[in-house]
Amino acid sequence: MFSTLLAGLIGMIGYILLFHWVEKAIIDLSCLQKAGLAGISLLMGAFLFFTATTQWQKNARYFSLFLPKHTLEISIPARAGADAVSISWVTTSLGDVSYTAIDYEGWSLEKDRLVLTNPSNNHLRWVGKTGEKVQIVFETPMQDGNAVISWDGQGETLQFPRKKNTYEHTFEIPFYASQGWILLLGILNCALLSLPLCILGWQMRVEMLQSIQRSFSLTPRQVAQYEWAIIFALMILAFALRLPGLGNLFPSVEEYSHINAAKQITQGASIHDVYQRSMWLVTLPVSFMFRVFGYELSAARLLGVVFNVLAVIPLYLVARRINRPIAVLSVVLFATSPWVIAISRVVREYAYHPFYFFWIVYGMILLLDEIPRGFRIDRDWKIILQPKRFLLLLGLALPPLYALLADPLSTFKLILIAYAVLGLFLLLKVDFRHRKNLPVILLMAGAALVSAYFWHERFSMHLTVNLAPLDYFFLNSAQQWYFDRASIIPLVGLFGAMIFAFLTWRTNLVPAFLLILYAGFLGFFVFSSNRFFAPRHVSTTQLWYIILMAVGGYLIWVFLQTLPLLKNHRNRALVLIILIGLSFNFRYSLLPMTSRDPSMPITQEYHDDLSHLHAFMLSNADEQDVLISSRIYGRYVEWMDEPVFQAMYDFQVQTTEADILSIVDQYESGWIIIDNVRIERAVFSPEKAFQENDRIEYVGLFDGEHVWRWRAR
Repeated sequence: MFSTLLAGLIGMIGYILLFHWVEKAIIDLSCLQKAGLAGISLLMGAFLFFTATTQWQKNARYFSLFLPKHTLEISIPARAGADAVSISWVTTSLGDVSYTAIDYEGWSLEKDRLVLTNPSNNHLRWVGKTGEKVQIVFETPMQDGNAVISWDGQGETLQFPRKKNTYEHTFEIPFYASQGWILLLGILNCALLSLPLCILGWQMRVEMLQSIQRSFSLTPRQVAQYEWAIIFALMILAFALRLPGLGNLFPSVEEYSHINAAKQITQGASIHDVYQRSMWLVTLPVSFMFRVFGYELSAARLLGVVFNVLAVIPLYLVARRINRPIAVLSVVLFATSPWVIAISRVVREYAYHPFYFFWIVYGMILLLDEIPRGFRIDRDWKIILQPKRFLLLLGLALPPLYALLADPLSTFKLILIAYAVLGLFLLLKVDFRHRKNLPVILLMAGAALVSAYFWHERFSMHLTVNLAPLDYFFLNSAQQWYFDRASIIPLVGLFGAMIFAFLTWRTNLVPAFLLILYAGFLGFFVFSSNRFFAPRHVSTTQLWYIILMAVGGYLIWVFLQTLPLLKNHRNRALVLIILIGLSFNFRYSLLPMTSRDPSMPITQEYHDDLSHLHAFMLSNADEQDVLISSRIYGRYVEWMDEPVFQAMYDFQVQTTEADILSIVDQYESGWIIIDNVRIERAVFSPEKAFQENDRIEYVGLFDGEHVWRWRAR
């Protein structure tokens, strides 16, 4: 109690001092300037409230003090068997209701439920605050009967059509006690805390703009030799954070698809007869690595690491179109990103995406630079046909063709989102007032509609809302540098980057282009019909987020440099160290190369350690045996080339009991190995079915895999 009062007193004093400072700081500002500062503070407060806090995600948030009380009354009409009716659960939006808070007659409390004991004379009454919703669970031995339920004197009858019946009732919440009011107060509170920062930014705007403009003017188009030295040094850093311990973890389920297909190709299999997804992007390059280094998992993963590190070059070139400091910071963030590091060490297309996506976006930025503002088709059409620009257009035409025709199963097609953004920015270059541009505008609009229809028909996408992808970027994200750190600092920087992109899009469209790229990629996943998300699916969005984080970090540093206290180099260095310590979780960046835990929290992939199971099978399996297994162990056997089995069959979720028993009857001996996940999802119960078969005996559980064996009678 004392600590609560003390915290409240400190908070009150803090707000009084804050309001006093704000009043003095804005006294000389015009009404328009005050309104502008209030608007920016409100926007910033809303952004930080929804990205840096979890309060808005909690469903039952009310001003309990102002919630109205409600009176509940329940009675059960007398009938045969009514004395077996019970209430097993009473809950409200504020939490469960204790049975001790209920007044009752003709009921008795037995363990965790109220049981009716007197059908002819019973009554139950409770008075309390409910929030928006109430649930009551009734249980009865017969599918018959009813209960009379009254709220504040308004009665209704609940029929019992089932043995277990759930009753729900909703209430209107006054706005002054509602969750909407809580959210509004949260936003206003964050806006008030953001206001001093906005005021300081306004006061220091001249120095900040001069510093930013100076950094723009000092960035020549040609990359200097010392910059290549910086790039090379940062590539070494990125490589050092990705290379060690490549073989620490067993392959994840999907990695087996690529490494086994690559192995089959090196052994002479046709590329048309093996796993097709990302054939040209991943599988064929990995098969080359196997020819050079042998069938080593670390060799397959090494190639993804190399491509991932090489992405530093196009990333630097893209970010350098803003300025050099942002380019360097972007590469540092990319090199140290736990998410990017973890993804780069897995044999999937996601490790290769940064290399290709950054080059493609760099080409898009070059194209946008070549197209003048106020483009007129009758005057400027020759620009497109000049050799340099025509080759650039031709190069940009190849990725969509590859994504849609050569590798439609791969997530490489996500790059098409960037092409939609490119189309939007090209459209902004067109002079809408010029009548001869109308065919161009209609052509681009028609192409957008046709592309959207094609995407919908080809990939069966429809709009829905799923906020799960937001968790990978905001709050305490396990994928980011600031996991278990002060995420408010980078998120303030992100807000600054958004404002910066809006203010500079006419003079430098790169920040705005990257912001819309980020919003487009993230929006695609938020509104996607896919209900399951893993970090790998959203990892391409991280590519643009990294550059925006660099822009935000640069802006924060420029802002801090304008403060009188930080004119001293020693103070600057101290503040820089503090900011890095508060924002960076260095241990987490090292986790991908140091962890041997099969469950990788960053990628949320599970790398099944099958060493104990494999050792057991090597000692007990015979070449005349048959293997029926779910894909994890079956793929591992295929990768290791041991043990040798007479035949191998896949156990899938839809595999039936009859399918398994027919194989058992066909062969004299064999093994059935099924992991826990597919045991639970199978269309039949393997434990029960195999127990009833006298030929099949349960051996045990190894590394999360259940093992059965059958032999000749």
